[in-house]
Amino acid sequence: MIKLNIPLLSFFYLFFSRIHAQPILNNSVFPIIGDSLNTSLILKINYLMKQLALTTILFVFFALNGNTQTKKFSVGINLFPNFSAGIISNDGNTPGEVQASFDAIETWKPCLSSTFFVEYTINEKSMLGFGMGYQNNGEKTKKIQLIFAINPQTGQPIINPSDPSEAKFVYNRHNLELPIYYKRLFGKRFYMQAGVSGMFNLLNSSTTVKYYLDDSKERNTSFDNSTDYRRFNLAADLGCGWNYLTREKFTLYVQPSLQYGILGVSKSASLNRNFLSMGISTGIKF
Repeated sequence: MIKLNIPLLSFFYLFFSRIHAQPILNNSVFPIIGDSLNTSLILKINYLMKQLALTTILFVFFALNGNTQTKKFSVGINLFPNFSAGIISNDGNTPGEVQASFDAIETWKPCLSSTFFVEYTINEKSMLGFGMGYQNNGEKTKKIQLIFAINPQTGQPIINPSDPSEAKFVYNRHNLELPIYYKRLFGKRFYMQAGVSGMFNLLNSSTTVKYYLDDSKERNTSFDNSTDYRRFNLAADLGCGWNYLTREKFTLYVQPSLQYGILGVSKSASLNRNFLSMGISTGIKF
């Protein structure tokens, strides 16, 4: 657990705002906490998900239609539960100790991504695939102990039960992913896969979780406008897999996978972040 007093927390946020080239939005010590998940955010997420679902249905329809024309095509669904983190890069304009402070408080965040894909069989050992789906990445902070005041006589924190004792921040980036990859079989079941994904940023959110001494907690989510997020990004994809169940009409597989953002998530941040996601994909291919 990391202790962080309020002046230092304010210092972190001032740097965070400067680094992300955005002004502080209000005078609160916790401006990133924001309001509860608001209606406009819910409506925007629902709209984007409906658009993605419609596009995906059309995508799968045309893929299946192509598959009826030739046996060289197969279609499938891939799920990618993973852990994601932001690998911090510094353009030299931010002191190293500030970067080290962010490195110390940020950690991996659980994510879930999913894609529909089409594979074209080049020959019995080689396949070329492309797909479309939803990709989530981001990072979170560790729990931070909040100290609002210190008793000058004892040097101990002054505890107010109405104030949160700890806080945690979670950052989510929601993307439309368009992967393309090459797959090579070794034997009948084992394969290796490498490719690149185009990432179209749909929206970004930040969630603050506040913890109280009575074991209650409060969660608030809002749009994340803390930086000028890059609308298009590229990611390198690498995986090795095992077709553990093969039948005439379908194949089940499991695949340890790694995905790395080639460009920083921000267009202009002094401390930028390249996302790194690692997990185990699983899916079915028809």
